[in-house]
Amino acid sequence: MALGLRQIRYFIAIADAGVLSRAAETLNIAQSALSHHVATLEADLGVKLLERRPRGIALTPAGRRLYEHGSAVLASLGKAEEDVRTYNEAATGPVSLGLSHTAIAMVALDLMKAVRKHSPGVHLTIIEALSPALIERVLSGTVDLALAYNPPRDARLDVEWLHEEDLFLVGHPSLIGRSSGPIAFSAIPQKSVLGLTPLPASRAIIQTQVLRNQIVPSPTLEVDSLSALRMALEAGLGCAILSRATVLADIAAEKYHARRIVDPALSRSLALVALADRPQTKAFLEVRNTVTEVVRAAVNERRWPAKGSERQRRRPGPAV
Repeated sequence: MALGLRQIRYFIAIADAGVLSRAAETLNIAQSALSHHVATLEADLGVKLLERRPRGIALTPAGRRLYEHGSAVLASLGKAEEDVRTYNEAATGPVSLGLSHTAIAMVALDLMKAVRKHSPGVHLTIIEALSPALIERVLSGTVDLALAYNPPRDARLDVEWLHEEDLFLVGHPSLIGRSSGPIAFSAIPQKSVLGLTPLPASRAIIQTQVLRNQIVPSPTLEVDSLSALRMALEAGLGCAILSRATVLADIAAEKYHARRIVDPALSRSLALVALADRPQTKAFLEVRNTVTEVVRAAVNERRWPAKGSERQRRRPGPAV
């Protein structure tokens, strides 16, 4: 038996219900028929998908993989059906958009306003997460689009590069110095840097593992929350490697200081990421175009600092 939509729907229903009898009731088929379906599916695939337990069923590792693939297939099918039904109409339907913490601060409000104005039939869902988590959700099909930093090279992803930012050492002047000039990578204070331990997150902050291993993080404090990190920076509990955009309002309010890192200079790249082979509904295309326009407007209007903008701002003017 080939793996078809009915088999996928049955399996997803069983996994979601957690109990075979409840899934059979939901699907309106006999429990014995559903049990036979599972046995046949496992025999055809050559792997165990479900484990029967006293209080229901649990997915095996292979079952979890099938659930992830099946969920993505059904989600894509639903979007394709919606797109075909409304092809000659205004864009309608759901679109989920993942935003990194910096993107939330820089463009989230503008995006929500623009989608509501230009695509009133679209139901927009905003998800905030670290870039690696957003990429995983795009790959699993649970997020349609994501503004994420430094996405990996992956043939499954459609990547549109939008922006590049310098990275700064951010912290209290007593820790990083009161100079407004750049700071050498070698001068980053040891045992004071917060936010390095979670490797996927730090990959978007420091470009190579070699550089990351040259920094000795704080031995007493690790922060994996942007809100808590901002509090720690203001209190002088440590410093962090961030883009200015991430904490732009705090720097403007002089809660702490920022110095561009040089020798080597560090940067990160922002991209709009989607699955390469996903059905592109009208709603998806409109939201994608809106995201691109809003981000580029923020960069062009210098509301979102770009790579080199700090150097240009500090460059002396001509002598008069």
